[in-house]
Amino acid sequence: MTASIENLKKVTLLLNVGGAPENSDLTGSPVAFAFIYGVASEGLCPFESALYEKSVGESLDFTVSAAEAQAFFGHLLLPLRQVLGLQIMPHNLVLQVEVTAVNDADNREIVQSLAKAGSGCGGSCGCGC
Repeated sequence: MTASIENLKKVTLLLNVGGAPENSDLTGSPVAFAFIYGVASEGLCPFESALYEKSVGESLDFTVSAAEAQAFFGHLLLPLRQVLGLQIMPHNLVLQVEVTAVNDADNREIVQSLAKAGSGCGGSCGCGC
């Protein structure tokens, strides 16, 4: 039986930016993005909610405006921007997401993710943290 995404699972996604003309300079090879699902103290962000119960091989497409990005990706915005190499958010981020792995997270990974999710100002200053 294939594991599906649920709380405290280590999720690995394959991300590909594309679709919109303003993203043409961002398109390239897909990149892997791994995180522990459901660790943010404020609850699941809409991005995580959309991934709930998805299994390996399932894909989703998202179009998120720069103005909606903080609310949509929540605590995952900064690491997502880092892995995608986005210094400046495009007006609309078109993101193709494929679930490539869903595994049990070990306790150390969970604690590290909890610490990272709790850092920063929470986005109130617009810095993206």
